[in-house]
Amino acid sequence: MRTRNGNSRNLGRKAEKVRESAADGFFSEARARLEDPDPTAMAKTRRKKRRTHLDQNAGREAPGGKGDIPRSFVMKRGKMSELVKELTEDVRHVMEPHTAKNLKESKTNKLKDFVQVAGPLGVSHFIILSATENSKYVKIAKTPRGPTLTFKVNKYTLAREVAAAQRNPRAPPNAFLSPPLVVLNNFGDAPHQKLATITFQNLFPAINVRKVKLSTCQRAVLVDYDKESNKFQFRHYSINALPTGTNRHLKKLLTKNKVPDLGRLTDIGEFFEVGANSGAMSEFSDSEGEDAVNARVELAQDYNRLSRANTTSRVKLQEIGPRMEMELVKVEEGMCEGRVLYHAYVDKTEDEVKELETRAVDKEALRKRRREEQERNVAKKAKEKAEKEKIEEEMAALGARKRKRDKKKEKEKDAKIARKGGKGLDGGKGKKSPSARPGKSKRIKGRTRSR
Repeated sequence: MRTRNGNSRNLGRKAEKVRESAADGFFSEARARLEDPDPTAMAKTRRKKRRTHLDQNAGREAPGGKGDIPRSFVMKRGKMSELVKELTEDVRHVMEPHTAKNLKESKTNKLKDFVQVAGPLGVSHFIILSATENSKYVKIAKTPRGPTLTFKVNKYTLAREVAAAQRNPRAPPNAFLSPPLVVLNNFGDAPHQKLATITFQNLFPAINVRKVKLSTCQRAVLVDYDKESNKFQFRHYSINALPTGTNRHLKKLLTKNKVPDLGRLTDIGEFFEVGANSGAMSEFSDSEGEDAVNARVELAQDYNRLSRANTTSRVKLQEIGPRMEMELVKVEEGMCEGRVLYHAYVDKTEDEVKELETRAVDKEALRKRRREEQERNVAKKAKEKAEKEKIEEEMAALGARKRKRDKKKEKEKDAKIARKGGKGLDGGKGKKSPSARPGKSKRIKGRTRSR
């Protein structure tokens, strides 16, 4: 009868034999390969790594050709910020991919908290949405020192509402992998108009026409200014290129991921005959009519799998949303603060402007003076605290030395009392010293002490 230990020993021996046989097989195979060096047997063929993605930033540069690509924070602020929650998400989609898509802001966060992290993260612009009982506002601020443009949103439409109004909405996910093109129209020469032009241009990367890839131009942002109403119209479009000069039904078949119903046709050729299948192929009817002549362009590069280089294609814009009607109401010099450079509703005289500037200078001087006074008070308190701690340390050291001396004196006094025969505070009836040796005595000043 085998015991449990015996079974474990047998299993251990079997495992050892398996390892030895595997090792022998491995070494014999390696030895055979070394003796007969066959290139196909020596090494395995490696799969060549190919780039299947595109450089989405190719041909995109920072405005002016200097610095990094502009990045942005899109956030909502204020007591009634929940009213612009959906609009904030839509604006973030417009600013992709160079924006914080999943930015989480709370009511406890202050603006200076975002400013502090903007520098290390390379964030160049803040887009702040807020709401009041009367209207909604959009602030575009340049970090870290301004200026700040405040727009009043008179009307707006969300992206989901724009898509619901369209028969075939188009917003492909790969279109948001590259920044949109920015188109500005009818901007004036007034100082605040020029500042608005520069601000909108710097929100997105500039384009290098010689290096840009057409396949990355998937979206466009249009900002149009109406001089009569003094309003800015904001639109967001997707760009698509469709080949021209081809059969309309074939083009629809290639662009739509849908199999047509050929049950009523006797031959596949009838599907491509124009007008022969208008009733059966109503799902593939083209309601846009013939291609517009002005929209036809000859592509210099491949745009997609249908529109290739050196072919004539029709450029088509389809709105994604959101759309906004905005009015520039105020321009501030700093980061959401500072001197007001422009106001749409308040006009001040030169005297009032000088008075405000003087008041601002006095306020800044007072703030600086209070800050210096506070720094002096803090330094004074720190000095007093250091002196107090030093005095406490010295007193503690003196107390320790005094206790040490008292302890030493007490020991000496006890030793003296012990040497005198134990006479002390107890009236001479103290205990004998343990070091005294019996049998020997010595007379000291008329008294005896045992040794």
